[in-house]
Amino acid sequence: MKKQFLRGLTMGLLGVLGLSCANASATTSQQQWLEQEKLSIAKVSAQLLEQARSYQQHIESYCADPSQEALLASQLLWKQNYLAYLPLQSSALGPLVDLKLNWAISYWPDKKDTTGRKVKAALSNAPMPLSDTHSNLRVQEYLLFETLSDQQRCSLLPGAVNRYVSATEQVSSGLKSAELEKLKVEQLRSDVLNSYRLQTSTMLRKFRAMYSAKHQRLRPYQGEAWRANISAELLAEQLSLLQTRYQQDLAPFLASSDSKLAKQVGEQFSALIPLLPGQEPSDEKVELSVWQQAEPHLAKLDSLFANQIPQALSIELGFNNNDGD
Repeated sequence: MKKQFLRGLTMGLLGVLGLSCANASATTSQQQWLEQEKLSIAKVSAQLLEQARSYQQHIESYCADPSQEALLASQLLWKQNYLAYLPLQSSALGPLVDLKLNWAISYWPDKKDTTGRKVKAALSNAPMPLSDTHSNLRVQEYLLFETLSDQQRCSLLPGAVNRYVSATEQVSSGLKSAELEKLKVEQLRSDVLNSYRLQTSTMLRKFRAMYSAKHQRLRPYQGEAWRANISAELLAEQLSLLQTRYQQDLAPFLASSDSKLAKQVGEQFSALIPLLPGQEPSDEKVELSVWQQAEPHLAKLDSLFANQIPQALSIELGFNNNDGD
């Protein structure tokens, strides 16, 4: 049921974006590519804001009249917001170059569970208000999925969600097409292509946080959403979203310069998606061999976006400033 739910959310998000498999038979100019990317980016950011506001309204209702059903609905809306955020995660697009704004939406990696420590401290201090950078989706995950009373949850949750919505408003405002139009073409094409590379880099880091090739073991508590137990599933959904974006936006332009490389990247996506683990690393029946098999394929995809694609398009990528802790 959980997997079907997230898959349904992914398909819904793709529907909002109006994405479909690209036909690269026609030559695509750089201008056409960038126009398509700007449209997709603006739609994704608008979708995130829409989901955030709907979630905010529900949390207000839940805390006004708490119930188990309302809590379950809150958890589902939280998942929907996380999914809406994934296409922009670590992208460094527009206002998201600001690390503090990224952290106001989600804070990962979090090797020392700073999220948990901040929420525990706030709850034990009557409660103590949370900062903007510690009111994000992972803080809300703690409040929604840990064993707490409704009173405890609602002492912090509405304020945290309000600050999260404020952050999504900044993102949406900064990623409107009119704002992206202000960038010089050289900067825009570098930022857009870099957003792909940062996404694959982040996904590889997520995978390696949960799977240690050196020690040949899984580390579920290093996952992005381990309290909700959907870390591996979010990773799979993020990869699917990036594949669809690539097919629609970048592949036609890349094919105009290097059709063999464009095909290779598409095939790498197609080969990798069924290999990603379908079980969470915390699952008692999880098979380590599945993680062993998938890791080099994900590393190869990351290498394509970090090296071969920028070289083929003669685009210099910027520095990765979105590494978390």
